[in-house]
Amino acid sequence: MEQKLAVIIPFFKIDFFEDTLKNLANQTDPNFNVYIGNDASSADPYELIQKYNKNQNIFYTKFDENLGGKGQLVEQWDRCIALSKDEDWLMILADDDYLAENFVEEFYKAIPAAKKESSELMRFKMRRVTEDNTFLIDLEQHPLYKAEDYIWDDLEQKMFISISENVFSRKMYEKKGLRNYPLAWKTDLILYLDFANNHYVLGVNSAFVAIRRSSQQITRRTDLTDHKNIALGQYYYDVLNEFSSNFKDYQNLKFLKLYTFYSKKNNLPSSLSSLYYKYGGLKELLKYRIKSIFNF
Repeated sequence: MEQKLAVIIPFFKIDFFEDTLKNLANQTDPNFNVYIGNDASSADPYELIQKYNKNQNIFYTKFDENLGGKGQLVEQWDRCIALSKDEDWLMILADDDYLAENFVEEFYKAIPAAKKESSELMRFKMRRVTEDNTFLIDLEQHPLYKAEDYIWDDLEQKMFISISENVFSRKMYEKKGLRNYPLAWKTDLILYLDFANNHYVLGVNSAFVAIRRSSQQITRRTDLTDHKNIALGQYYYDVLNEFSSNFKDYQNLKFLKLYTFYSKKNNLPSSLSSLYYKYGGLKELLKYRIKSIFNF
């Protein structure tokens, strides 16, 4: 059977990495490849990799330059993907997350449904666990869901989204690429708008991806606020500039307010005043102008 799935692991932390490797080694379907790119970490995972590479499908590379420490996580993801061969589907698995042992098997079972729906993006059930693997909650996915609904649900804090639970086609990756936001902050989210390509995201709940909650996660770190704010300005710019037609006026108004807050200057093709009037009418335009005058 032709190799169809590449699991991409941008490696830096070794604390939970054995769980990641162990569950890959125990997959019920061994028809996949794993590509590990070490971001010049001081931790050496080589012995662990050798221990769990029983199927000889794990390929390891150590890079000389650390990119993650510079906030260039997307560049690290991209160079790890570049290690892969010609697999049709890709997933980026964090080095502290792990897959259910039936994940690959269920992925292949989902391919016919993805083809039927012309879906280039699958999203698997998320299992939230603690640092010591204590089970927290299973978060099931909608069988078919629009990309813009994921964007809005994230804003409304109705849904937790990360990079690890997604499997996307190489075709869409090569066509669209990953948005190069600092720290890859919101890169995993706008991926839905880019890769869904106006089709549904296919939800798969027959296998999970365990997402570990730990103090080391970028989400929980408060020392990276400046980088996150820059990324948020870029993210809301892209949503408004490229995808406003996908959303309703009240949604675009919320995006606009956030863009105004996080961006130091307006780079949109239309003035902020005209956009506030377009999405919120005279009332929102006046509120924006008053805030601009008094700078609050």
